[in-house]
Amino acid sequence: MSPHDSHPLSEPGSDAEARAKLHLPASFEIPETHVLEDDLRATLLHTLHLHKAFAETGIVCSPIWEGHAGEAAVRAAVVPAEVVRRHYEGPGVGALADGEVVSMVADIVGMLLADPVGALKALGPTAQLWSSADAPVRTLETPYKPHLGVLTLVVADFNRKVGAGFTELEWIASLGLIDAFYDPAIDPPGEQVLVAMRAKTLAMCAAEEDWMRALQAAG
Repeated sequence: MSPHDSHPLSEPGSDAEARAKLHLPASFEIPETHVLEDDLRATLLHTLHLHKAFAETGIVCSPIWEGHAGEAAVRAAVVPAEVVRRHYEGPGVGALADGEVVSMVADIVGMLLADPVGALKALGPTAQLWSSADAPVRTLETPYKPHLGVLTLVVADFNRKVGAGFTELEWIASLGLIDAFYDPAIDPPGEQVLVAMRAKTLAMCAAEEDWMRALQAAG
C-alpha cells in the first residue's frame, strides 16, 4: 500500500511536536490502566456497532477516533475489503474478548502515551492505512478524551497485525516494546521473535499493497 507521505502522523519530531500531532495537550495526564481498559472496551464496542450499522451501505468507517469540537468522531476510509475483515472479523478482535489481552493492550497504550515520538514511529503506518485528512467525518455523539486517538490506533494496529499472523509477542516487538514484556523463561529467543516479526511485517505490507492495487484497478 502506498503510504500517504503527507499524513500528519508520518513524521515524528520532538516530543512537543509529537504530542501536538497526537492531539495530546501539554497538561495531559495518562489515565490509570483500569480506565484505559474500560475505554478500550467501550470504543471497540461502539466501533463494531457503527461498522454493522453501515454494512449494507458500502461505507467503511476508520476505527481510529478523533476529536471534533469536543466530540468523538471517525472518518470514512477507502481500504481493501481484506483490511476491513482483518480489523472487524479477524483473530485480533476475537482476542480482545479476553480480559488479560485487554489489560496487556491497555498497558501498551499507557507506554505509548508516555512516549509520543515512539508512538508516532510505531503506529504511523497503521494510521496511514486507515486515515486520510480529506475524508468525510462522522461524529459519534459521545465526548472525546485526548487519549482515545492513541488507544483506538493501538487497537487498530493490534487487529491488523494479529490478523496477519503475528503472535502477541511479535506484535509487541513491532512496537519496540519487547523488553517490557519478554520473559526468557517461557518465550522463544528474542532474536527469533524479531526475525519472525520482520518477515511477517514484510509479508503483511506486500499483501496490503496488492489489495490496494486491486482496489484501485477496480475503481
